Amino acid sequence: MKKSFLICMILTVFFACKKDSDPEPVDNVKPEDKVKATELQTFLQGNKFSLTSYYSDSAIDYNDTDQVVKAEKDLWQYVSNWIKDDRYSFNPDGTVIIEQNANRIATDTTAILTRNYAVAADENGVGFKFIGHLYQDLNYRLITFSDTLIKVSATWNGKTVNSEYKVVAD
Repeated sequence: MKKSFLICMILTVFFACKKDSDPEPVDNVKPEDKVKATELQTFLQGNKFSLTSYYSDSAIDYNDTDQVVKAEKDLWQYVSNWIKDDRYSFNPDGTVIIEQNANRIATDTTAILTRNYAVAADENGVGFKFIGHLYQDLNYRLITFSDTLIKVSATWNGKTVNSEYKVVAD
C-alpha cells in the first residue's frame, strides 16, 4: 500500500511540475497587412489580369549568363512571348486559370492551364505565391494594388524585379 501511494505521489509531482515546452506562438503580422492580404484576395477573384510591365527599380544586368553586360531597368524584352498574351483568373479555391491565347509555351500548348496561387500576410508584409516564366511557383511580395493594377516584386537571379498586372475585360 505504501508503495502504490509513493508511486502515486511521484507521478503527481512529475506531471504537476512539468513545464510547457511549447511557448505560445507570437503573431508578428501587422493587422494592416492582414487586411491588405484579404483585400488583395478579394480583388484577384473579382477580376481578370494580364502582365503589362516587367522592370527593375535600379539598372541591372538581367541576363548574367551571356557575354554582354547591360545595365537596364526596362526588362519587358526578357518576358517570354507566351506570357505576354496570357490572361489570369483567380479562383477562391487557390487555383489560377491561365488562358494562353495565341502564343503558347512549347511544353504545354493547351489553351487553358491551371496552377496554384496563394496570398498571405506575414511579418514582411503581404506575400503572393504565383507563377514564373515557365509557369513554375514563384514567390512575390506585394508592392501595391489599386482598382486597376497589381504591382509585385520577386527575386530573379539575386536581383529584385517588379511585375505589373492590369485588370483586363473578359
